[in-house]
Amino acid sequence: MLLIADSGSTKTDWKLIGANTDVYFQASGINPFYMSNEQVLSELKMNVVPHINQQPEQLYFYGAGITGNQKERMEQILSELFSGSKIYAESDLLGAARALCGNEEGIACIMGTGANSCLYDGEKIIDNIPPLGFIQGDEGSGAVLGKKLITMYLKRELSEELSDKFKKQYGLDTSKILRKVYQEAFPNRFLAEFAKFIYQNIEHEQMYQLVYESFIEFLERNVFKYAKYKKLKIHFVGSIAFYFRDIIEKIFSEKKLKLGKIIKSPLDELGKYHLNI
Repeated sequence: MLLIADSGSTKTDWKLIGANTDVYFQASGINPFYMSNEQVLSELKMNVVPHINQQPEQLYFYGAGITGNQKERMEQILSELFSGSKIYAESDLLGAARALCGNEEGIACIMGTGANSCLYDGEKIIDNIPPLGFIQGDEGSGAVLGKKLITMYLKRELSEELSDKFKKQYGLDTSKILRKVYQEAFPNRFLAEFAKFIYQNIEHEQMYQLVYESFIEFLERNVFKYAKYKKLKIHFVGSIAFYFRDIIEKIFSEKKLKLGKIIKSPLDELGKYHLNI
């Protein structure tokens, strides 16, 4: 029995795989960098354990924030509930690389609530431009797209049509937005929600250019820094990449880059990866 988790800032996808078992479920995002042990345990007890009818032999938890000493800490937290399992906590970036590239060399990119990328040699990550979060980086992510959209709205840069649509759909004023971004928890999740508005209105030139320019910025500030980026396949995982794949394909055609996979979630591919190694 194998239990795999892919956890981002917004949600965690779980999959239990066995001889006669294939159970998928979803729960809230778990990021040990921002959450206490008690918060993580509470989330696991309430929304994960009830779905598990037997102890998995192996548990692979891939998540945002699993770096440095957070790896050992997350493995310790998981062991309190899955004491009979062999537990591995790894970064969501390694999970993305394994899902996208398998055992082949390539460049793996995450484009969801946040954004990240790495150069992968078929076994391990050998280079990574730090994403820096939505304040200083995360170019092309849902949070940054949302941040740019809100800025355009508040600065009165949106067309009258888009501005009226936004106001009618969300009913947010400046004070509410500032409170959500600067005072409440998980501002990245709040900002990423507005990517839906961009997608719904992508036929408008302003929205198309917002996404197009953000993706160009992501490539220039991250992917183009890796050795052999022109020769290697560049893969993407995450909801932003998945839903805006037409724009990615257009950019890759213009730049003459090698486009690999574009998938919404790495979970199925991770299942294949771990069952084959």
